[in-house]
Amino acid sequence: MAVSDPVRVRIAPSPTGFAHLGTASTALYNVLFARQTGGTFVLRIDDTDMERNRPEYEALIYESLRWLSLGWDEGPDKGGPHAPYRQSERVDVYKEEAARLIQQGKAYRCYCTPEELEAERRQAQAEKRAYRYSRRCLTNPPEGRSVFAVRFKVPGGEVTFADMVRGEMRFDAGLIGDFIIVKSDGYPTYQFASPVDDARMEITHVIRGEEHLSNTPYQLMLVDALGYPRPHAYAHMPLILAHDGSKLSKRKHPEANLILFRDQGYLPEALINYLALLGWNPGTEQEIFSFDELVRAFSFERVQHGGARFDWEKLNWINGEYIRGLSDEELARRLKSFLPQLDEDVVRRAIPPLRTRMYKLAQAVDYLDYLWTDPPTPSLDAETVERVKAAIDALKDVPWEAEAIESALENAVASSGVGKGKFYTPLRDTLTGKKVSLPIHYTLELLPKDEALKRLERAA
Repeated sequence: MAVSDPVRVRIAPSPTGFAHLGTASTALYNVLFARQTGGTFVLRIDDTDMERNRPEYEALIYESLRWLSLGWDEGPDKGGPHAPYRQSERVDVYKEEAARLIQQGKAYRCYCTPEELEAERRQAQAEKRAYRYSRRCLTNPPEGRSVFAVRFKVPGGEVTFADMVRGEMRFDAGLIGDFIIVKSDGYPTYQFASPVDDARMEITHVIRGEEHLSNTPYQLMLVDALGYPRPHAYAHMPLILAHDGSKLSKRKHPEANLILFRDQGYLPEALINYLALLGWNPGTEQEIFSFDELVRAFSFERVQHGGARFDWEKLNWINGEYIRGLSDEELARRLKSFLPQLDEDVVRRAIPPLRTRMYKLAQAVDYLDYLWTDPPTPSLDAETVERVKAAIDALKDVPWEAEAIESALENAVASSGVGKGKFYTPLRDTLTGKKVSLPIHYTLELLPKDEALKRLERAA
């Protein structure tokens, strides 16, 4: 789709829970499009759910997007020409627009109680017809009531719009009943606040999740009624699905929690790479992309229509590739927060064996925790004890370097008459308390020599 006017895109997450993976995915597509076109990316906080909003959840949104380097150009913390950027601070705007619609006969006050509305729904169900509000309060409002919501008077007809993923979209507005735009507590519904803000903030392209596709005709009818220009286009991106094909849920699926990926040691650039490929493909064999390469390659024409299943195996592979691409110094720097018990020199010396064995940084803890914990001494049979003693004899006088340690142990293995596996397994168990460790010569070298020999002698 040709783009002429300066592009303005946005995301509008709600601070009602932890930062969601879907928020990061939507933000990424908006940022890619904005950077491709030299446009502006806006962060707006949809915080009109007064019961569930929490300031700590808003802080998590900022923290998560900054971790991914998905910076915004305008937002609550940065300001901008269309401030404020929190919907809770724009309530007067929505009241003003609702009053204008009422004055023009395009909306009306609804005094119906929840019980009366439920009775209408049950009646429609009994008559086996789709429920639409009866317009009772438009034609014959009850008297003596002061509590009301505001309903939009649906004009009917057909709503059409261009979707950059799905093409031309058409909806029959005759199937939509008059819907509430301002609740009885004075706060706007999502269907009202979102298009009002998009219009007033001059958003040119609305890029959001597929679950909002059905909301678009409601919002466009409001934009038209208010007399604002429509966004140039919409793009409804595929949902992220869990491995079983269900929608990714905050309650059911840990992978929905964006901060989990940081805490597990996934690199932000690797997660960005993976999210870009989750629902989009470049049409080539390339799978590893820098951010700048994504900006150049991304297009809505290659976005899939169906939901995209989250694949841990693919993410782990991509993250492993990124880990192996880091310099020793950079990998050591990123491991620092995972290994606060170790000094920088030990971490740097652990990099060579760690690099090829990790697909996430948190795994370094499993490999190296023997350096700051004293594992239990295993119970060994007499034959195994002799092999441990042989290892002690071989190691006593060697320089404490991986290469010298490896050479000495290989000689001991050759003299023992058993294979490396049988010889090294009790050594691993004694030194680390685990059957799996880094290669035995690195496992030993990273421990101070006296501590390593003490653990072996105790087992023998």
